Amino acid sequence: MSIETVRLPIRSRPMPAGGEVDVWITRLSEMPLDAGPRGENRRERILRQRVQQQFFLRLLLAAYLGCPGKSLEIVRSERGKPMLGGAHADSALQFNLSHSGDWLAVAVAVEVAVGIDLEVERRLPRAPLLARRFLSPDEAEWIVGLDEPFRSSQFLKQWTARESLVKARGCGLAGCLGEIALDWQPPAIRRLPADWEGGRAMALASLALPDGLVGHLAACDGPVRPVIRRITT
Repeated sequence: MSIETVRLPIRSRPMPAGGEVDVWITRLSEMPLDAGPRGENRRERILRQRVQQQFFLRLLLAAYLGCPGKSLEIVRSERGKPMLGGAHADSALQFNLSHSGDWLAVAVAVEVAVGIDLEVERRLPRAPLLARRFLSPDEAEWIVGLDEPFRSSQFLKQWTARESLVKARGCGLAGCLGEIALDWQPPAIRRLPADWEGGRAMALASLALPDGLVGHLAACDGPVRPVIRRITT
């Protein structure tokens, strides 16, 4: 799975082909985005990053829809999943986003609900505790038996796989994590919550990302093929 490089500005884009999901990744610190508060305290940095994420998301979706980014209305479902509202509420375009550090990933598909999760690889001293709390017993036992730094890396793979599935469904993490069980190396669906209608059709894919990143893509009506593009200046 290769990564295509796309340089700014983002031109008009064709809708993703059937069975494909466009996955866009970028580092916000590398983008010429002058948006959000200019202060350097933690609260202002977080707010600036959120403003920049929304600004970038609007530009990207507008390239697919052939309209100005400022005309897009992005709303959230009752469970917090972002979606198009207003004049584009009936669009077939589906999307999801994730960020970690200054990295941002956006998944775009047509008529298929998608979820994406991205994490910067890092050492997690609490990985055994987190595994026992959030993963299935079999996964947790496997994670706890690993040595660092492999343990932290593998925990993040299992975690991003779970998170992408939950985000594709558009439901909260609470109350469903304990009902998800995954195989590992690579993560694959073993069991999903019984009340997930159509769960048998869900698909999960590992993403081949730049070094230092780990991520997964999920879709509610798979299988899907991610097409990864990195945006640079």
